[in-house]
Amino acid sequence: MIPNPAPARTFLMPALFALCLLVAPSAPAQQDSSFQKRITNQDIIDMAKLGLSDDVIIAKIRAATAANPDSVKLDTSIEALGTLKAANVPDSVIKVMINPTPAPAAVVSGATPMTMDPNLPPPEVGIYWKDGGKFVLVEGRAVTNTKTGGKAGSFFTNGLRNQHWDATIERPNSKNIVRDHHPTFYLYVTEGTDASDYALIRLNKKSDHREFQIGSFGGITGGKSGVKQDKEVAFSSEHVGIRMYKITVDGDLKAGEYGFFMGTGQSNTMAGAHGGNRSGGSAAGRIYDFSILE
Repeated sequence: MIPNPAPARTFLMPALFALCLLVAPSAPAQQDSSFQKRITNQDIIDMAKLGLSDDVIIAKIRAATAANPDSVKLDTSIEALGTLKAANVPDSVIKVMINPTPAPAAVVSGATPMTMDPNLPPPEVGIYWKDGGKFVLVEGRAVTNTKTGGKAGSFFTNGLRNQHWDATIERPNSKNIVRDHHPTFYLYVTEGTDASDYALIRLNKKSDHREFQIGSFGGITGGKSGVKQDKEVAFSSEHVGIRMYKITVDGDLKAGEYGFFMGTGQSNTMAGAHGGNRSGGSAAGRIYDFSILE
């Protein structure tokens, strides 16, 4: 007698059907994982052509990188950078393609963040002239060249009159031009200093240089360091921010050569003076020079 295969088929069919149910759902998941679209240079170019802003494209790159670094495949070789520039991809986007890590948080001084105030110059040490709505940096230099003055007076008075130290600045005119006879300046000072450490002085103009007195030595009264008071120009200062001062000159400045001098005392001794006290001082420091035009 031939056995009936029906019972075996009845048992196998449900088992095969259950197996299919277990296997079938995994196929789409594997397919999604295997064929997941990556962000490439062409995607960046396409987004730029769509007119999307820099911020939107950058946000897309950083979000994708944070979610899954493998989903971003960007080429930043020299050749690829050339292609990106030819496609008018902004430099800000290219920088993020090279390094998608977000910029560090704002610098904090104590509990106060250092933010950029459009009404103030940048928080970088220096002196700035406010020219309308913009701030112009007045470039400074260290006082390094000095010469002695008053030798004849000291000689003919047998040393009763003192001699003096003069700081010299090359060129008869400054390259920093201030086109305002009543200018407003801003000082961003170093830690531990303030506006009172600066003196605004009028410089003596010579044929090939400018100079100002920074100290004296010898004579009956001995020597001292610092600029001559009759060369100082009065100004008022207002504290307007962290290490920031607004400087307003008390009156109009005549055409000529000027400079903000920030000096530090330094003892000196000059041999060769006749009589009196030969010891004296001079002020080393930094000068921020500028010209006032006619």
